[in-house]
Parts: sequence; C-alpha cells; structure tokens
Amino acid sequence: MGDSDEEEEQVDPKDKALADLPPVKVRKNDLREDLFVKLQLICVEALKAHKMQKDVAQQIKQELDKAEEFNELIGKGPWQVIIGRSFASSITHEAMHVSFFDIPKFQETLLVYRSLGVQST
Repeated sequence: MGDSDEEEEQVDPKDKALADLPPVKVRKNDLREDLFVKLQLICVEALKAHKMQKDVAQQIKQELDKAEEFNELIGKGPWQVIIGRSFASSITHEAMHVSFFDIPKFQETLLVYRSLGVQST
C-alpha cells in the first residue's frame, strides 16, 4: 500500500509544466497543436529566465533551431522570433509555420515563424 501512495505523488515534470502554463490569447496559429504547446513551454521558460526581450527572443530561437520536431522540413529557413508589447510586421513564412500570440501574465506578445529557405539560382 505504501508503494502505490508514492507512485501517486510522483508527478511527471511535463504534466506539471503543462498545468503551470499561463493562459495565452492566440491571434493566429498555423502550427500543429503538439508543436504549439511545446512552443508555449519554451516561451514561458525563456520569459521566466530573462528580463530583456532580446535575450528571451534569442533563447526561443536557439531552442527552436536545434529541436528536431520543429525542424522536420529539410532545407527550409531558420526560425524568427519577435517579442514586444507593440510592434508592426509584414512577413513571408513557410506554410504551417507561424504563431502569433499574447501571454498576458508577462505582458508580452510573440510572433514566431519560420522564414522561407534561400534558393540559389
């Protein structure tokens, strides 16, 4: 009986992280649902770790560029991250590789997209 109580108390770190995710206001999301959840986890971790927006953006970009699940399309462009409270943009991105959302808890808006791959002529 003591063994089963210990097993129930153990919480998967991923489940705990998902439960602790702050609410987001999605403006546009073309990522698969599983990738969007992972992106939210990466963004919240970066926002907790850094105070400066440039550092947050850099950490998110580095994690997206090295994560295999975010780089399934070979030969495509790198990930781009824009974070701020007020900005305008006009972008061209890979199909199904853009997410634009607010995280009110941190008072930040994020635009994350995969740029088009460069084609040599």
